[in-house]
Order: sequence, then C-alpha cells, then structure tokens
Amino acid sequence: MNKLFRLTTVVLMAVTAITFSACKKNFDNPPGAADPAIVANTTIQALKALHTTAGAYDVITSDIIISGVVVANDKSGNFYKQLYIQDATGGLQILLDANSLYGTYPVGRKIFIKCKDLCISDYNKTMELGIKATVGGLPSLEGIPANLISKYVMGGSLNNPVTPTPVTLAQLGGTSNTNMQDPYIGMLVQLDNFAFNNTNATYSDTSVYKSTQNLDLKNCSGDAIIVRTSAYANFAGQRVAQGRGKLTAIYTVFGNTKQFIIRDTSDVAFTDPYACPLPPGTLFFENFESIGSNNAVLNIPGWKNIGEVGGVLYQNAVFGPVKCAKISAFNTGASTVTSWFISPVISLAGATAPKLTFLETAGFASGPTVLEVLVSTNYNGSNTPSSSTWTQVWSRTATSPTTGFGTLASVGNINLSAFIGQNVYIAFKYSGGDPSKTTTYEFDDVKVTAQ
Repeated sequence: MNKLFRLTTVVLMAVTAITFSACKKNFDNPPGAADPAIVANTTIQALKALHTTAGAYDVITSDIIISGVVVANDKSGNFYKQLYIQDATGGLQILLDANSLYGTYPVGRKIFIKCKDLCISDYNKTMELGIKATVGGLPSLEGIPANLISKYVMGGSLNNPVTPTPVTLAQLGGTSNTNMQDPYIGMLVQLDNFAFNNTNATYSDTSVYKSTQNLDLKNCSGDAIIVRTSAYANFAGQRVAQGRGKLTAIYTVFGNTKQFIIRDTSDVAFTDPYACPLPPGTLFFENFESIGSNNAVLNIPGWKNIGEVGGVLYQNAVFGPVKCAKISAFNTGASTVTSWFISPVISLAGATAPKLTFLETAGFASGPTVLEVLVSTNYNGSNTPSSSTWTQVWSRTATSPTTGFGTLASVGNINLSAFIGQNVYIAFKYSGGDPSKTTTYEFDDVKVTAQ
C-alpha cells in the first residue's frame, strides 16, 4: 500500500513537472517600433530654407519628406499640441491638433513627415510646420487635424539618443538680433553657468489669470536670457531652482527676443552654488541681484534677516536696474526697532590686509536713526544676535530731515586687519523706531577683499 502510494506520487510529480516544463516558454519582448519603409529626401534645414519671408505661408507642393527625432512634446503641459523634432541640420516645431501627443510621440522617437500640401510659416521668426487655413477671413497656420495626422506623420524607431547641443548666447543669432534661418531655432540646446535672477519666483503664473511667464536668467559674465513657461505646465507653481548650472531647453525667438522653453524641471540642472566664482583676492561679494520684487522681505541664501526687537525685517529695494537691501521703521508701529542682517561666515585665513567695502545711502531721514556695521567671531546663528560679541567697524546716524534718496556711494575701505586668520560674520544693525526714528537706509555691493 505504501509502495503503491509512493509510486503514484512519484508518477504524479513527474507528470506535473513535464506539464509545467511543457507550458514554460521564453516569451520574447515585443519588437520595438521600426522605421517605416520610406526615406527622407531632404533635411530640416533645407525645408526651412523654403520659407524666406517672415509671416508668409509657404505651401509645399513637391514630394518632400523629412525625418527627425522628437526632442520635446506635450507631456508636462509646457508645450500644447506641438512637437519639436530635429535632425543633424536643425530643429522644427510641428503643429498637431491633438492632445496627449507624448503617448504616441515620446522623446527619442524618430518620425517621418510627408510635407506635400503642408505649410511652413513662422510665428515671429520661429518656424512652424502645419496646415494653411483661413481663420476670421485671414490666413493662418494651424495644427494638422487629428484625423489627418497619420496621413502626414509616421512614427518610427524608439529610444533614439537625444543629446542637447552645447551653445553660447553669442552663437544664437548674434548678441542682439535674431535670424529666422538660424539652425539652432527649434533645437534642444544647453547653456552653462546660468541662474535665475529671482530665486523666490515660481516657474509660471499660478493665479486665476493663467498668464505665461517670462523669467530672467543671467550667467557670471552678465549675459541675460529669458525662460518662458506656460501657466498650464504641471510644474508652474514650483519654486525655481536655487543654484547655478546647466539649462537644457528648446531655443525659440519672438522677434529679436531670444526665448528658452524647458520641457520639465529636470532640464534645470542648477546644482552648483548660486554665487559666481569670486575673482582673485575677493573673499566675499553680495550684489543682491537675486532678490525679487520691491518691498518683499529680503531673503538671500546664507544671510540671516532678524527683527530682534520690533519684528521689522530688511526688505528688497528695486528701482530700475538697481537691486539692493533696505531697512526702515517707518509705518511699522514699533516704537523700538533693532534689526540685523548678518552675512554667512567669511574666512579671513591667508588675508594680509583684509578690507570691507559697500555702497550706502539714506533717505527720508527722521533721526537719530543708526545703521552700524559690526563684526563677530563667535556668532552662533541664533535669532538673538545681541547675545554674541560684536565689534563696530562703521556707523552712520542720520538726523537731518531729508526727502528722497541720494545716490548709493562707497563708504570707502573698512579695515578688518584685527580679524586676520579668523572666521567672521558681518552684520548690518539698524536701530530706530516709529514714529520719530524712521530713516530708511539702503546698501549694496558688500565686498570683502584679502588685501
């Protein structure tokens, strides 16, 4: 009985093993999309060369076929009903009247476009490929209708490499004017060493108005660019990157204005420190160029803004191209005001004759209101800086009533030799009160040199 049971069990196990072995198959992954059986007979740049008059609508009458790899689509919402493709010769915007294009045309997919009967035009110098239509009695370039996309656009292979082209601003149509035939327009490019001017901004407008927003960026050489972001982008409400580094974006133009459009926030690789490298002999420099709107609370990475008595904080001062710091007790309702703006730690190691300099002015004087500059070697970062030891190195007491401001002017070189070899904090301390001590002080370009 036991032998029979064991024999039956062995047979059943063998049959089961054979059955599972027979059912176990090695399924291959489904084959990737292949290029269609057509061949491009011209380049993107050659196609763009057919459009020579800005604002014209050039309908293509010959059997032109182009191909390119998708470098941007509508996945994040920053592009709407459009793709950007590029080949070795240039980039081009393709207008398609359909949503969720990224599902069919992901970044890295090669596509082929039969251009006959399509139209190439430009939107203020940025070229576009679509169809010519009449809207409101006037000619217009519109997206290829959804039901006709497959007639003109054929998808090909996937996962083709997409590598941005490193450029400088000088390469993009010159330093001021733009050229409609610039091959970089519509391409995925990369700029290095840029940072947002206002690090407190969000990428776009999050209000009910949903307005597309331009943000200024600048590199350490003073070159400026614009990043343009739709309010419908899924990252519109995110705070911009805080550092400095590489920007990857689609390069477009609007007239003579150069514009960059990111695909998503991963295109903003600002991982380096925000501050530009200091020139030889400069130990510290702050020019307040990163601040936001006028009268907003002054927020500079590394600095401490403390309203120790009265709760009054330093603010942004923005007038025309000038950006600086300001402080006043005016209209605060605080009878006694003691406010501090304290630098990050600054090393004077190796300095031979360290000096501090900055620009300063006072306005709407109602005194005696005092602005002091103090140095500490033992400040611990607390919100009660008066508990640390501070040495005054400069001060000004404004007493005479004035209206308006003078010009920001240098206070001269302030000797810091007493602190050679030490780590120091530099503080701007304001002492005033509302209503009788309300002078407004402004200061800019705080710099410490080694000699």
